[in-house]
Amino acid sequence: MNEQRLTNFLGIDFGTNKEIAKEKMLLREGVVFDNENSSDEALFFDGVKFGGRITSYVFLLFFNDKFTKSTVVIKPKLDAYTINTYKEIKEEINSKYYISNSDFETYNEPYYEGDGYTESGIQNGNVEFSCYWSFTDQNNGEDDYIVIRINEDMEITITYEDGDLSDELANKTKEKNNEDY
Repeated sequence: MNEQRLTNFLGIDFGTNKEIAKEKMLLREGVVFDNENSSDEALFFDGVKFGGRITSYVFLLFFNDKFTKSTVVIKPKLDAYTINTYKEIKEEINSKYYISNSDFETYNEPYYEGDGYTESGIQNGNVEFSCYWSFTDQNNGEDDYIVIRINEDMEITITYEDGDLSDELANKTKEKNNEDY
């Protein structure tokens, strides 16, 4: 963990309400609000450039009208570019914040590093690439995080999250799900 603080995503402070967060996102060049996929809890945006790369989409998640976490989704033109693009982005984040010691490449049998089937292994859930950076919370609460991973659709996801608000959201979701029992 590092003593740096993670307080915002693209200049939108964690805890900001939906209206202000939406306004700030729409000030960015080329950004379009995706009304069809958005909801009371999540705002989706298209046309977002992130780290100089075109994204598939970006969404901001809210809990009690407070900006809680964001996810950037990048889909390289070819699956063969995904791992290298992931590694480039990971190094860019390492260079901005600190070198993460939570960097994972996990291979489940029958896959192994260098076997030539890594992309297939990712697509069927037997190979995982992920890395995270932990930041001391500005209010001495739960740590805040950046997480990057490659999902089974060969998309690179980069998530920025406020630890306290994410915990509140998880607890509320668990409570709501437990009502069914």
